[in-house]
Amino acid sequence: MIVISLASAAYAAPPGGSRLISVRPVLQPQELEVLIQVEGTFEHTFFELGAPPRLVIDITPVQEVAASGLLTIQAFGVERIKTGQPQDGTARIVFEFSGRPSLYLINKTPDGILVSFLSGTSGKSQARPNPPPPQPQPPAPEKPRPEPPRPEKKPSSPSTTLIGLSLANSTLADKRFQDVFGHRIESCLSVDFSQVLFTSGRLALAAGVAYERLSLEGQSTVTGQATQVSIAPLNLGLRLILRSGSLWPYLSAGLALYHYRETSSLHNTAGDTTGFSLGGGIFVGSPSFELLRAKAFIQWTRAVAEKNGLQVNLGGWEIGGGLVLGFSLF
Repeated sequence: MIVISLASAAYAAPPGGSRLISVRPVLQPQELEVLIQVEGTFEHTFFELGAPPRLVIDITPVQEVAASGLLTIQAFGVERIKTGQPQDGTARIVFEFSGRPSLYLINKTPDGILVSFLSGTSGKSQARPNPPPPQPQPPAPEKPRPEPPRPEKKPSSPSTTLIGLSLANSTLADKRFQDVFGHRIESCLSVDFSQVLFTSGRLALAAGVAYERLSLEGQSTVTGQATQVSIAPLNLGLRLILRSGSLWPYLSAGLALYHYRETSSLHNTAGDTTGFSLGGGIFVGSPSFELLRAKAFIQWTRAVAEKNGLQVNLGGWEIGGGLVLGFSLF
């Protein structure tokens, strides 16, 4: 009989748990015996692992592991024996095989565990003793069954395209209109289109186009003649929108392109001019229904036309509201 490693020195039994003292391989002509010395009361389980093939023995409860961490064997198909403590209270001995595991027996002894690796023909099977039956334990309290997870409702993405129709009340700023038509507030329909170019968090920058046509008809307060004026502004600009919940406030600025025409029995004139506009407003709607939103806005425009040496400001103040369809075109 050849002893490959000697046992460790004796230890006093630890209070409240066992101690893994040593792992001793003993090589004999027909078998390899591995004596696992344990001090104190313990239980053990074992199982096999593959890729690479291994035999694992777990011992509980264990307070301390004093055995050598690594032994090189290279006999009866056993390459190495590793010893460690994967978690508190558990000692683990791992037998690593060079190929297909050898036939083995596992027996509990008064001093620990005896593992015997036997020589045999590949393919033969040998009965292995079952591990000791587990001690009866009180039934664990029943845990409440977890409720199945509820499917999360995916929030809808905010609309990136807005098309609206509004009714606007306009007041022309130039005093000459008041001299001809009197101080009046005129209503007109406005059509606008906005397309979001890019976003950063809740902020969105959109390009906007709005078109409307304002018509004034009446008797001139100066000459008493029938007079008609039509003003058709086309506003091109940018809108900075804060898309937050049900309220989307915005600011706008841009270029105003005006076409105008005046008709009377005394004189007819027409032309084009450019100016600029500033405004702001708010879109109101439900986050769960992005298709339709209400809109309120205010806008100031200045665009000066010059004819026959006279300069007339065609712009002014405009306040209105309407409905907007929201969707994602791009």
